[in-house]
Amino acid sequence: MSAEELIKQAEKKLNAQSGFFGSIFGSSTQQRCEEAADLYVEAANQYKLSKKLRQAGQCFEKAAEAHIKADSKDEAANILVDSFKAYKSEDPASAARVLEQAIVFFTTRGQFRRGANFKMDLAQLYEEELVDLNKALGAYEDAGDWFESDGASALSSKAFLKCGDLSALQGNYKKATEIYQKVVKNALGNNMSKWSLKEYFFKIVLCFLALDDQVAADKYLRESVELDSSFKTTREFKLLTEVLESVREGDAEKMSEALYEFDQFSRLDKWKTTILLKIKDSMDAAEEDLL
Repeated sequence: MSAEELIKQAEKKLNAQSGFFGSIFGSSTQQRCEEAADLYVEAANQYKLSKKLRQAGQCFEKAAEAHIKADSKDEAANILVDSFKAYKSEDPASAARVLEQAIVFFTTRGQFRRGANFKMDLAQLYEEELVDLNKALGAYEDAGDWFESDGASALSSKAFLKCGDLSALQGNYKKATEIYQKVVKNALGNNMSKWSLKEYFFKIVLCFLALDDQVAADKYLRESVELDSSFKTTREFKLLTEVLESVREGDAEKMSEALYEFDQFSRLDKWKTTILLKIKDSMDAAEEDLL
């Protein structure tokens, strides 16, 4: 039977009237909805095999709606996830919409760990496909809170790091420093995460400099060594020291030389390059004001 025929059968079941005798002999509304859902799922899988992913997503979504009518919300939530996966590559906006619905079902039933996992997927979708950084930030933040409440500190830190990164890229450097310091606190008590401390220290100092707060940047650089003495031996510490000196002296050329030397051994990623460019632009603007 073709996917189209399966859909017609599903619609027929949903539109049928059970009546008094139908209820007695088993064709209750709930049963018809469940049977319709099964037909929609079968149609969706046929579309998947044919690589018609948008149509597959639509059929999975209709199956979920049928399960909701049958008061089978757990099953509806699981099928909404299937709908998300089908929609994802061809229709990211619909993928986000159905995943939001699934997350509501999971969290309503107290499944916050599962909800947090899908919030990460949702955040990534908003960040990379829909380019809605505000919604991505909110989703990452929810995921971080839910992971934290479930005692999953490593996963919580991963989500909060994304919050910090996006906050900084949006120019909210103060919020970024607060989030990163929270991640540092979690990492200090975890031997598996301590190796990442230099990355967090680096980002915090850069954000303070992006705020044009040299005092806070210098203070935190000294505090970072107190938190982890090994940081003083790293190339990141050396670079931050040189950047701070360059900012104090208003010497953009000196800063550029330090960055070039660092980049020869440890490539500066897009996030660091963006924040460092903001710092350099502030130095250039300050120099122009003096002229």
